[in-house]
Amino acid sequence: MKQTIFAITVTVLLAAAANAQGSCNALDANMGFANNALQSSLNNTWHIVTDDMQKLMFTPDVWKAELAKVMNCSPSAFPSNWMDRVRTNLEELRRLVDNEGKTRSWVARSFQRPTEQAMAKSKFLAKYPGAKVLKIGSNYKDWNVFKNSLGIPTNRYIRGEAVLQIPGRPYCQAQEWVVKQQYKGGGYGASVVEFPGGAGYFVTCQ
Repeated sequence: MKQTIFAITVTVLLAAAANAQGSCNALDANMGFANNALQSSLNNTWHIVTDDMQKLMFTPDVWKAELAKVMNCSPSAFPSNWMDRVRTNLEELRRLVDNEGKTRSWVARSFQRPTEQAMAKSKFLAKYPGAKVLKIGSNYKDWNVFKNSLGIPTNRYIRGEAVLQIPGRPYCQAQEWVVKQQYKGGGYGASVVEFPGGAGYFVTCQ
């Protein structure tokens, strides 16, 4: 009986390993998506890099482990040349980021909106544990109203940028924030931080 149970257990484990190994076939497609994302950053005037691609750039082993988990396979199943498909774009983007992180100064936003900026800052600190918000400002002095094709308000928003110092990143980066209020027949609802960052362009910390 023990031998039978052992044999069944080994079979199940081997089947799981085979499935995991098979799922690594998605590696090529995922590296293709990553290369496209890197190319998009290269094509962008500000060379804005998503959080995911920053992880690939600065902590590739972490990115590899997370991708392996998504594909349900072991990082050890990756071929030794797993980064070859992205290497050219990654190295070029890293070169640009290194230069801009050392030389590009953040242009302060024109206005201050203390309430909305405090909301955005709180979201940034929650999103990036251990991060520091060094500078923050608003693009608008007052609410910017968005109307539909009939001229009816649908929402109003405040947009701005913050300079963040994020652990694991060699340079500071500027990320966008937006606080929005939905229009609800006769008035606007509560302020909501629609999205804090998720991508940034690199600047000096000064």
